[in-house]
Amino acid sequence: MFRLIKNWMNNKNGFRKRHSTRLGAVLVLFLVLITSCLKDPDESNWVDSDNLTISQFLDKNKNEYSKFYRLLTEGKLLSTLYAYNPNGDDYTLFLPTNEAIGRFIESNPNYENFEALVKDTSFIRKLTRYHTVSGKVHSNQFPDGALNDTTLTGDRLVTGFYTDGDKQIIRVNKSASIVKSNLKMSNGFVHVISGVLQKTTISGYDWILQQQGYSILAQAIKLSGIKSRLWWGKYTILAEHDSIYHRKGIKNIDALVKLLSTPGLALTNKNNAFNLYTSYHFVGGEYYLNDFKWGSSKYATLAGNQLTINVGLEIQINPGVDTYGITISASGDTTKIDYIRPVWEKCNNVTVTGPIHEISNMLYFSPLP
Repeated sequence: MFRLIKNWMNNKNGFRKRHSTRLGAVLVLFLVLITSCLKDPDESNWVDSDNLTISQFLDKNKNEYSKFYRLLTEGKLLSTLYAYNPNGDDYTLFLPTNEAIGRFIESNPNYENFEALVKDTSFIRKLTRYHTVSGKVHSNQFPDGALNDTTLTGDRLVTGFYTDGDKQIIRVNKSASIVKSNLKMSNGFVHVISGVLQKTTISGYDWILQQQGYSILAQAIKLSGIKSRLWWGKYTILAEHDSIYHRKGIKNIDALVKLLSTPGLALTNKNNAFNLYTSYHFVGGEYYLNDFKWGSSKYATLAGNQLTINVGLEIQINPGVDTYGITISASGDTTKIDYIRPVWEKCNNVTVTGPIHEISNMLYFSPLP
């Protein structure tokens, strides 16, 4: 419209009085169109076909993404994604393929077919909002950890980088791979994913207890009576796999109790060394790997003793407390490893109370016996 008016002004015959009526008509038409746009922010007038909003992209590709398009419609979110985000820097939609939604239904006994899922409007309102981040996030901003911007349900999604031969794979919540990334829209980004993201409802405490690979720590947590002391809204658990204990000759929970417990004190007593050891694995607050501060910082634990974490070229947990290994270079030089590492591929496990990270050695604030 502005270009049309400019052409009128630059006409070789000049702006003459005889054109005033025609120009006036153009201005009136311009004002009418502007007013109509203000009345309905979802209207797609004046949008370049190569610069679509997220919902317009879905409109244009509704056959390819018909199932999630239907869920967005029934979940009353499609109209939101026509517009700009009034509460942040646009949106990011993690868009499951039709095949991903089909697999989700097949594995979910609550839904006999797609129409049964569509009828559960309460669930799909939460599901579609869990796939929508309140913020514009390009894949080069993905951390090995949790996104800073939350979904429309108030949760944080976790991204991680994995290799498959020569290919790098990005997974969201360790479950869905990104198959198309950075589809740029006028109001954000769309990333197409191979699976449906499901919001977790399990606590970190219960997650540990349900894992077979962490059975010794799980039993220690149970025997210590820690559950009644988890007054933190959010907490982070640092967990040793059973293989770590086995490497130390600790084959079961009885061996750990024998090694650490203080004679004459109940295992639930906060002053029992066994209880202190177990409580030390609970860090107050939500800390995905990318949340730990650069440099050296101390973090509160349920044991009352602080945990030190150094973040630099790598993450070092409790540096200087004990010697956890020796490395020997090709030239014969030895290096003492006096810190515990996170086991990257086993970190950033999502729970409703905070993340769980697997660690490379037994964690205590003083050298173990």
